[in-house]
Amino acid sequence: MFALSFTACTHKSNQLTEKRLLKIIENKDYFRLEILLKEKRSELSKDIALYVDANLQNAFNRTGQSLQLIDVLLSHYSKSLNDTLLLKTYQLKCDNLVKQSMYKEATEALEIAIDKYGHASDSTDMANMRDFFNVIEPLKELSPQKMDLTNDITIPISRNQSNNVMIQVMSNGQPENFIFDTGAMFSVVSESCAKRMGIRILESGVNVGNSIGSKVQSKMGIADSLHIGKLLVENVPFLVIPDEMLSFPQDNFFIHGILGFPVMYQMKEITIQKDECLVVSAHPKKRDLHNLFLDGLSPIVQFEAEGDTVLFKIDTGADSSEFSEKYFVANKDKIIKNATSKSKKMGGAGGVIDSKVYELENVRLKICGQELTIPTIPVLTDKLSFIEDYDGNLGQDVLMHFNKLILNFDDMYLAFEN
Repeated sequence: MFALSFTACTHKSNQLTEKRLLKIIENKDYFRLEILLKEKRSELSKDIALYVDANLQNAFNRTGQSLQLIDVLLSHYSKSLNDTLLLKTYQLKCDNLVKQSMYKEATEALEIAIDKYGHASDSTDMANMRDFFNVIEPLKELSPQKMDLTNDITIPISRNQSNNVMIQVMSNGQPENFIFDTGAMFSVVSESCAKRMGIRILESGVNVGNSIGSKVQSKMGIADSLHIGKLLVENVPFLVIPDEMLSFPQDNFFIHGILGFPVMYQMKEITIQKDECLVVSAHPKKRDLHNLFLDGLSPIVQFEAEGDTVLFKIDTGADSSEFSEKYFVANKDKIIKNATSKSKKMGGAGGVIDSKVYELENVRLKICGQELTIPTIPVLTDKLSFIEDYDGNLGQDVLMHFNKLILNFDDMYLAFEN
């Protein structure tokens, strides 16, 4: 009786552990997942251990290792996974392949997710999968994006009237100033600018979401070669967006293009020296830091805000930081008591909305060992899709607080230097 009781208890404990780790993946708390996987791996079935590890390797930008784990999982354990986990496994495979610019294989993986396991998703997830399929499917014959980086390269930067970091790019002999934006999941170019720069526009309709949750009708484009200072990048995909969606005539402000995350991702290590230059390092520096992970094509950093551990999206395209609606819900009573409510315009390409926010004053932050106080940070009360899973968005008021901002996608860290 004792042995039977012990076995049943152990089996239940394994299931509870597995559910706990799967829930952590759903909540995208990968630093906690990393610790628990080391502690609890022996309690996991082989298929769940592979699935959890594949997600972890993906988050910390070890795409090759993640793909190897997925191959083992699908080859030997697919029958033991339910359709929901199989759907997420193929989505994960697609994400790894997109980061490697292997668009044909990524398209095939996402097609399986949609056609074979799409019934395990809800209508919103299915719509998002179809939209992303329409983004990458036109790229399936494209050779992988390639960057020629053998030596450190220094590139001048400037600021536009909205305080965005601007960087000069050139295609087909035509120079343009683009916003340098870690918050952009793909590089973006206006339709007229694409034509000036000789960017090939593909005849494919694409719906892409903006920061306020609406859809923007776009096309895909390809820059066969793109010069960023002395850095040459080949086969660069762009979202080609109608000019009016990137125009703000009331402010006499027009966006010609945005250099997005897939380009800077290949740079491996970027140092932005405030209002001076951007340095791309051919040999990234090792540091005793580990505070960064990737959610798809978005960099996420962990740090402390007012003594609490938080996860923020890194967004060099945002002038100021903000706490999300998720953070507001978790700290509602404290925020309402200590903050001032006001209306704020939110949005960007494709639309602007008026949103109620609470302004927190003298917010204490601690990031990678550096302590700083930001005079005011608004707390959103409306759910915005681009940060709904996180505590907020980290903009230039924090990112440019110190003289140097360092983003390293090899060892996955954000660092600051004076």
